[in-house]
Amino acid sequence: MKILDSRITRALVVGTFLLGVPAVVHADTDEGMRHGRFEQHRGMHDGQHFVSHAIHNLIRHAKDLGLSEEQVAKLKTLSTDYKKTSIRDKAEMKLAEVDARTLAHDEKSDLSAVENAMRKAEAARTNLRLDGVKAIRAARAVLTPEQREQWRSRRGMMHAQSGDSGMYGETEQHIAMMDGAVMP
Repeated sequence: MKILDSRITRALVVGTFLLGVPAVVHADTDEGMRHGRFEQHRGMHDGQHFVSHAIHNLIRHAKDLGLSEEQVAKLKTLSTDYKKTSIRDKAEMKLAEVDARTLAHDEKSDLSAVENAMRKAEAARTNLRLDGVKAIRAARAVLTPEQREQWRSRRGMMHAQSGDSGMYGETEQHIAMMDGAVMP
């Protein structure tokens, strides 16, 4: 019985080790590249989150800003449309990234095919960013000049009080975007 327990224990230990080794090796070989990719896309995701957050906060502060029911309805529609567009854009970008990565790792693939796939992935990323800018501009267009100024002054006041971030964790980049600048 002890021999059987010993063999089972040994088999479990070896099996566990063998299952874990490929994951460790894979993590070590790809760690730097994954970290870089995460850092590169983290800003993009923050920017996209900001767009949804900004529109949501306009709706949430509708009473403070004196928004009409029609303005709130337009902002809600805009928010929903942006969320749907953002989901589609992100999916297209991820699919393009998979294609580019697959071609890049295939030694038989033509370099021009790799380049085209990478350009397609970057174009998808650009579409995602542009849709964010369009949504912010559309949200700003719903507001009257007085409401835009009131919103800008509220954000500026909160930004000054909190130091590095504005009313809703806005960075300088996000505030510039709300004022019409393009996200980097």
